[in-house]
Amino acid sequence: MNASGWDESIVLDTGHLRGFTGGDSDLEAQVLEIFQGSAPAYLSALEAADEASWKGCAHKLKGAARGIGAWRLASLAERVEHDDVASRDRTLAEQHFKELRERLQQLSEAITVRLKDIQDAEMIDHD
Repeated sequence: MNASGWDESIVLDTGHLRGFTGGDSDLEAQVLEIFQGSAPAYLSALEAADEASWKGCAHKLKGAARGIGAWRLASLAERVEHDDVASRDRTLAEQHFKELRERLQQLSEAITVRLKDIQDAEMIDHD
């Protein structure tokens, strides 16, 4: 667990996501697709951030991850957001970026599976 109490072992909390989208699977798919399209840009902005914009860039990534229930990514982004040393130390920052990229890749894989599950369920519903 972390300061926010998110379970860092959870890559994608589909229960949270269903609650966030009111159980609307079409909306859930749209939210996931928007996240997948936006999250890499948030990470790129953080990688390019200077000391002054570090917290804001990390906060955007954390917020986007938190919104969909991506606790594993949100937890790390929260730690990065509050790591004032990394905002000035590129070696430490690179360690964070490596782990963020790994967690984002894990999340992307989980999102791909979830989108397929949604699509499969819709096909069954239409039969």
